Amino acid sequence: MLSDLPPLSLLLDAAAAWSASTGGGGVRLVEEWVWPHGQSRVARVRTGAGDVVVKWERSARNVEREVEALRRYVRVLGDDAGQLLAADMDAHVLVMTHVPGTLAAGAASLAPDVHRQAGTLLARLHASAPAVPDEGYGERLLTELDEKVAAHADLVDAADLVRLREVAAPVAGVRSVRLVPAHRDFGPRNWLVDAAGHVRVIDFAHSEPSPWAVDLQKLTMREWRGRADLEAAFLEGYGRVPDDEDRLVLRAYVALSALATIAWSVAHDDPGFEAEARSVLAELVAG
Repeated sequence: MLSDLPPLSLLLDAAAAWSASTGGGGVRLVEEWVWPHGQSRVARVRTGAGDVVVKWERSARNVEREVEALRRYVRVLGDDAGQLLAADMDAHVLVMTHVPGTLAAGAASLAPDVHRQAGTLLARLHASAPAVPDEGYGERLLTELDEKVAAHADLVDAADLVRLREVAAPVAGVRSVRLVPAHRDFGPRNWLVDAAGHVRVIDFAHSEPSPWAVDLQKLTMREWRGRADLEAAFLEGYGRVPDDEDRLVLRAYVALSALATIAWSVAHDDPGFEAEARSVLAELVAG
C-alpha cells in the first residue's frame, strides 16, 4: 500500500494554495509521518502564515467523516485540536492548524493526569451538539456483531465465537441510547502532550454519532487493562461513570471491535495488532 501513496508534492501544494489564499509566502516541509498500513500520509508544513498540518487519507468515507466532525463539532475544542483550514474532497486532502505536542507514548500514555485531561476533552467534544435519541441501537449492534462473526468465522475458533456472541447478547435489551459526536478512535495514539503536560486530541477520521461509552472502547482494550487508576482518572475528568446499560454497549462494542481488528490485522500483516485483539477476545470469552 505504501507504493501507491500520493507524492509529497500533493501535500505541499495544498499547503501552498492555502498559504497563498491568506497572503502568506512559500512553504517547506518540517516533518512527515507515513505508517506501514499506507492509509494516510501526514506532513507538518511551514508556511508564510504559520505551520499547518496537511493530511491525505485513502478512504473517502474517512475524509467525509473528518471534515464533518471538524466543521460541526471540533470547533468547540479550540486550540486543543487541529482546526480545519481547507479541504479538497476529491483529492482526499485536508489542511489543518498545527497543534503542539508529541503523541502520548510510553510513560505519558499511562499517566493518570493525561487520562484525566483526556476525559475532560472528550466530555467537551460529546457536549458539542445535543444528544440524539436512537431506538433499537442494542439490537442493531448485536446484528452487526453477528455479521462480523459470519464474515470472520475462518479467523477465530468456532467455540470462541459462540461464547463471544453469548457475552455480547444482553446488549439487545438496550432499547434506546443517546448519540453524541463521538471520536471513535480515542486513545493515546491520538493524544498529543506538550512540554507543559497539556493534552490535545487529533484524528477525527472515524468520528460518527455514537453512544458516549463507545469512546471508551480503545482504552478498555489497551491502557485500562489492569490499570483501574487510569480509568478512574479518565472518568473523573469526563464527569460521568458508565451505568449498567453503558457497560452492555461497551462490552458488545469491544467484542465487535476485537473481531474487526483481527480481520484488519490479518489483511494488513500486523501481527502485533492482531495479538492485542486476540488477547482482548480471549478475556471476553473467559468472562
